[in-house]
Amino acid sequence: MLDVMIYVVIFIMGTVFGSFFTLAIYRLPRKENITYVRSHCTTCNHNLNFWDLIPVWSYLFLGGKCRYCKSKIRSRYILLEIFSGLAFMLIAYTLKISAYSTLLEFINLFFIYLFFCAIYIIGGIDKETLKIHNGTLLYGIVVALVYGLFNAYFYNQYMTMNLVGFLGIPTILLIVVYLLKKLGKDENKIIGFGDIKYIALLGLFMGFGLQVLAILVSIVIALITTLVKKYKEIPFGYFLSIGSVIVLVFSPYLKELTDLMNITFFIF
Repeated sequence: MLDVMIYVVIFIMGTVFGSFFTLAIYRLPRKENITYVRSHCTTCNHNLNFWDLIPVWSYLFLGGKCRYCKSKIRSRYILLEIFSGLAFMLIAYTLKISAYSTLLEFINLFFIYLFFCAIYIIGGIDKETLKIHNGTLLYGIVVALVYGLFNAYFYNQYMTMNLVGFLGIPTILLIVVYLLKKLGKDENKIIGFGDIKYIALLGLFMGFGLQVLAILVSIVIALITTLVKKYKEIPFGYFLSIGSVIVLVFSPYLKELTDLMNITFFIF
């Protein structure tokens, strides 16, 4: 019963984070404050009160409409909140979080949630604007470095493969982009500099093995999606976020595969 309560709390926490993500995705590209300025309806600009901002519940209670001007609220808001709550639960479940988990295990989980914030916001902004948000990238780098120090101090897990992921694949991609530019090709149609920076961030937090898997999953999802929806310019950062979330959720089950990939890297 206690475990059920823990996961209910985790789900609620995930929906709260999801609500914040949608706010950040809307405001950050517009250079609006995300902490001090009160939430408001984007149609009538009326400030929203506490009861208008309860994740999932407020949308259902208000019938998907603004309380003040009755304009329709996009359904994606409640879907993103629910998705965030479910993702938080799945990550905790695959890490076997329970009432008997240690404080260090909960801290480890919290670091993953903090990085999930970066993944979510970067992907959302890229989908809307086709740009990787540098401020969120910087936040992700700080989280990744502190998480690396945490693992080194408490688990004796050093950042060797994280640094390989941070420098290795991005360097190769930069060389490819440089060569394409020399050949007169439009390299931005393949991958942009922002995407390369994002890939570097993924390597710094996840390590080389999980980074490669996240890229491969992202490419597959992007290819499938583009067959259905024709993009003038593919928001690859958005697909990187989807692939990274999938890999993070299932990372405990991928350890043997990532270890093999890390060993293969050093052999070659």
